[in-house]
Formats: sequence, structure tokens, C-alpha cells
Amino acid sequence: MTAIVGAEPSDEPFDVAIIGGGINGCGIARDAAGRGARVLLIEQGDLAGGTSSASTKLIHGGLRYLEHFEFGLVRTSLAERETLWRIAPHVIHPLRFVLPHRAGLRPRWLIRAGLFLYDHLGGRALLPATRSVDLRRHPAGAALKPAFARGWEYSDGWVDDARLVILNARDAANRGATILTRHRFTGAARAGRMWTLDATRPDGSTMRFAARSMVNAAGPAVLDVLALGPARTTSAVRLVRGSHIVVPRLFDHDFAYFFQLPDRRIFFALPFERDFTLIGTTDQDHRPGDAIRASVEEVDYLCAGANDYFTRQIAPADVVWSYSGIRPLVDDGDRRPEAASRGYRLEIDGAPSEAPMLTVLGGKITTYRQLAEQAVDRLARFVRVLLEVERQAVVHERLDDR
Repeated sequence: MTAIVGAEPSDEPFDVAIIGGGINGCGIARDAAGRGARVLLIEQGDLAGGTSSASTKLIHGGLRYLEHFEFGLVRTSLAERETLWRIAPHVIHPLRFVLPHRAGLRPRWLIRAGLFLYDHLGGRALLPATRSVDLRRHPAGAALKPAFARGWEYSDGWVDDARLVILNARDAANRGATILTRHRFTGAARAGRMWTLDATRPDGSTMRFAARSMVNAAGPAVLDVLALGPARTTSAVRLVRGSHIVVPRLFDHDFAYFFQLPDRRIFFALPFERDFTLIGTTDQDHRPGDAIRASVEEVDYLCAGANDYFTRQIAPADVVWSYSGIRPLVDDGDRRPEAASRGYRLEIDGAPSEAPMLTVLGGKITTYRQLAEQAVDRLARFVRVLLEVERQAVVHERLDDR
């Protein structure tokens, strides 16, 4: 898609110019357009062409984040599950997970306590609660090795991640936003209360436009965008690669699995596209410029993890597809990439008399709506139209395919 969606650019300045067409950028575009702002979004490739289509396809609270004491992130994520299900039920649906107990790892009392918190932190109203299960009699137990006799069943959600991004972009365009794909941002200059931004069209020609504020929601390319303008971030960014594999179906039911490994990492096995099983994810530090693909070691790791649990054994030769996404996380200094926070940080660069640049660091698909609301709230201190127009209920309205 290279055509302009929404209003045509004009000489009139935009209120908000967004760089990046992933879930955060499109969510911010929808929120700002819903408040009456003139919005422009530029994406160098396709919408959801990067990390936002390379997720584990889950709307979830993040059960493992409790172990790192990220209670605020888990609470927000859990509260968002049912909201997102309500506004996009055609791309999000509930999913029941089975967590087998594995002797020698986390004790049963700790898992039970974590699941109790998971059920009660986020105001769960519609999703069924956790329950203990006998895997010798449960449908999900048939695919597992006999050693896994007990476990728990709990709720989270599945999402068509790329389609959720496009629905947000489409809704933003319906409310007047201009969405430009295959347009590469090439630079920005700030003069007082206005940004002048440059971009290259798909045919190689250049364009220039003005905006009262700028949002850097470029995901893994966030530092590249900062390098093209005068703004800077005070935070260190850590690029972490998450890889997934898809193999022929390993079980004949609609439950998903949450598995623990001896190195204390976790991974999921999900029913995928009727005939397949999706397994992931890894957590590997990623160097800028390296190929974004699952390494041999990552594929071996996921196959070995699955083989610890399933009776049907798999090998790298069974992998029909693999994919990877790069998460631009806030570097909190933890040596283990899997322990790096999945929370987000919003940084504003600019004095009160200057046009602001807001930089988005971190985040996850489950919390994109909250991130977007807070981002536009931050910009409202600089962009008058966002203060003058009451925040509408648009962000709670259904995301339809229109």
C-alpha cells in the first residue's frame, strides 16, 4: 500500500507527525485524530511490517512479569485484555492456557500465588478464572509426557497482531489522519514552535511538511530517527530479538500451553492456522545491522524445549516457518535479556517554547492503547488543539473493518 489514506497533505501544518507505522504509531494516530488533531503518519515500509507482526500473537497480562515484580505493568495489561476484546472481537478472542507443573522448578505454592494475583490484579470480569487440572484426564494432557500429571488452566487472549495495527490506522484515517506508507523519513529541523520534516516518496521524489509536534514511534529504528533530528533520548535502548517457529500440529485441541524451562525462561505453544503449532519466544540481544531472523541456536533451543514436554518430538527439519521481531526495550541494566522490562517510557524533548518530539521506548501490543493515550496527553501540553478538544470516547469504540 503506497497510496495516501485519509486527507491529502497540504501547506497547513499538521498538529502531530508520527514516524513509524507499528502498533504504537498507529495507536497514537488514532487517539490524536479522535481528539480532533490534524495527524500525519509516515511508515517506510508497510503498516505492521516489523515487530508488530512478529509477536507471539497474545493479548496477555504477562504472567512471568510478576516474577520481576512488575505489578503495575501486569495490572495495566490485565485490565486491557477485556477492553481490547470488546473493541476488536473479530481479531481478538479468549484463549485458555495450560501450565503444567514441572518438578524441580518453581514450587506449586509460588505458581498458585502468581495465578491468584493474575486473576485479581486487573479487574477480570468476563474471562474464566484459573483452576487446577489433572492432566491425566484433561484434553491438553494427552499430548504431554506422562511425567506432567498436574497443572493449572488460566485465561489470556489471542490477537491477529498485524490486522489490529491496520484497524487502528484505518480508523485514524476515517477520522482525518493522513497515513503514508513506503515513505522514508529523512530528516527534521526545529524552528521555534514548528518542525520541518523531510521524507522520500516511493518514486524517489522528496516532500517537505510542517508539524507542531513530532512522535518517534519507529520501534527498533528509534535511534536512527533520533539521529536525523536535533532531539536526543536520555535512556539507553536495548534491542532484544524474539524468535518463533511454526511446526506441524502437535496437539488436537484448542488450548495453548505455557511451559517452564530449567534456565527459568518460559515459552508458549499455541494452536496456529488450524494445521500448525506456533512455539516461542526466545530472548536474545540483537546488534543493529544483523539479520532479523531466527538463528540456528534459537531454533534448536525452541525444539529442545518443546521436546521436554510433548510426546511427539520435533527437530529443526520439521520447522515450516520461523520469524523474529526486534523489541526496543529500555535498558534497565539487567544482564539477562528475558528480564528486561516490557514496560514503556515516553520522553519529551523540547522546552515549553519549542515544538516537542516525543520518543516512544519499549511497550508491548497489549498496552498500546494506554501508551497512545498517555503519549497524546503529554503532547497536549504543547499542542493547543489537543487541550481545546475534549478527549473523545473514540479510543473505546469498536475497531471495524471499514
